[in-house]
Amino acid sequence: MLRAFIKHADGRVSRDTSPEALAAALRDPDSTFWLDMVTPTDEEYALLDEVFGFHPLAIEDTLNYMQRPKIESYDHFGTECTQGYFYMVFHGPDLETFKKNLRTKELDLFVSEHFLVTVHEEVMKSVEAVVTRTEVDPGLALDRGTDVLLHNIIDHMVDHYQPILDYLQEALDELEDRALTEPRPELLGQIAVKKRELLNLRRIVGPQREVVAQLTRGEVPFIREGTRIYFRDVQDHLIRTVETVELYRDLVLGARDIYLSSVSNHLNQIMKILTIITVVALPMTIVTSFFGMNFQGVPWWDNTLHSPAGFVTAIVAVLLMDAVLLLLFRWKKWL
Repeated sequence: MLRAFIKHADGRVSRDTSPEALAAALRDPDSTFWLDMVTPTDEEYALLDEVFGFHPLAIEDTLNYMQRPKIESYDHFGTECTQGYFYMVFHGPDLETFKKNLRTKELDLFVSEHFLVTVHEEVMKSVEAVVTRTEVDPGLALDRGTDVLLHNIIDHMVDHYQPILDYLQEALDELEDRALTEPRPELLGQIAVKKRELLNLRRIVGPQREVVAQLTRGEVPFIREGTRIYFRDVQDHLIRTVETVELYRDLVLGARDIYLSSVSNHLNQIMKILTIITVVALPMTIVTSFFGMNFQGVPWWDNTLHSPAGFVTAIVAVLLMDAVLLLLFRWKKWL
């Protein structure tokens, strides 16, 4: 699906997405337009080459998902495109997609002083928000320049990282609580999943911070000084996001250590109980072994073994020894 906002030099705004209209807008140096390509077909992808004449490497990167976030400068001119442009790859977070597939949505951008082309295979909330705002007054949105449009899109994308961070914070708090109270074997697998989620998020957010940093340093000539200030705010949000992700990675490792410590403590408690049972049973073994000795020629021994008094004596001896041991354990605070 194609959506276009074209503002001509005479102030007229067009929504025509035909190749002829796009080529005419490209030829007019005084026009400004934004073309958004959502889940484009092969014919629509062909516009990147046939109408815009973008570099084949940039088009190839657009066709391939999970490109690393980056920004590249191109001076490759096509039939209609007679000025240099920048190719950018940015990843937009989406909480539902992140939960299900542990990934983000990719946005490819071709941007110059008078045009912006965005390409994405999936519907992105951040782009939809800017499209909705632009539809209200396309002329005003395009008058502000492509650099402002670019900032609005990236700013909305960065804002969507916060729900993911909140989700991870709640999940990590729950993991820590369960590591303390219910250290079951499946918990270790869940900790590994969260660690992988954070690694994937860090792999995406880190390079994006560098991409935005280039936009703030004046390395992109059509980014005006007034817009760079807003990009610095976006960069600050990305820096905080990276720092938060690093903090969460430490929390994941802490939850794993808590789990291992809890399992070890639980095992120690089991061994402690088994040891106490063994020690408590020891007097019974000693007494029964003593009374089980087969002495010959000792008159009182035979009488004791075959009388009720001998049985009572053995039971009392066992109980007394167990009582002494239990009191000793209690005094030592082993129980």
